[in-house]
Amino acid sequence: MIAAFYAIPYVGPFLAFATSRIGLPLVVAGGVVLIYEGVPIGPLRYAPYAGPALANLVDGRVDRQYARGQLAERLLWQEQQRKALAQLAAKAEAKQKAIDAAAQAYVDQLNTDAVRIADLEQAIRDQKDEDLGPKDHDNAAGACKPRGGIPARLSIGIDAVGR
Repeated sequence: MIAAFYAIPYVGPFLAFATSRIGLPLVVAGGVVLIYEGVPIGPLRYAPYAGPALANLVDGRVDRQYARGQLAERLLWQEQQRKALAQLAAKAEAKQKAIDAAAQAYVDQLNTDAVRIADLEQAIRDQKDEDLGPKDHDNAAGACKPRGGIPARLSIGIDAVGR
C-alpha cells in the first residue's frame, strides 16, 4: 500500500524525506505550527456561507483566540455604549423635569399676577369713586374740575405687577 504512494509524483520523494532523520522533526514542527497558527485562507474567510465554515475548519488556536478577544471587546464596548446612553437619557430627563418645573412656576406666577391685576384694577375703580368726591362737579367753585387720578401707592403696586 505504501508503495502505491511512492509511485505518485512528488509524494514519493516527500514521504522519503518526511521519514528521514532530518525530515521527521521538520514535519512535526510544521504540523505543530499548522495546528497552532491554522491555514491562512485570507479573503476566503469573508465569502458568504462557505467562508465561516472553511474558517471553522482550518483556523488555528491563534485565530480562535483572536475571534474570542474581538467578541469580548465588542461586548464590552456595547455595554459601555448602553451605559452612556442611559446616562444621557437620565440627564435629559432631569433637564426636562427642570424645564417643566420652571414652566409650571411661570404659569403659577401668571395666574397669581392675573389675580393681583384684577384686585388692583378693582382698587383703582374703588379709588376713583372715592377720589371723585361729590357727583355735582358742574357747580364746583374754581376754574378746573377735579380729575380722578391714580394715587401713588396704587401706581407703585401696578408697576410691581408689570403694567
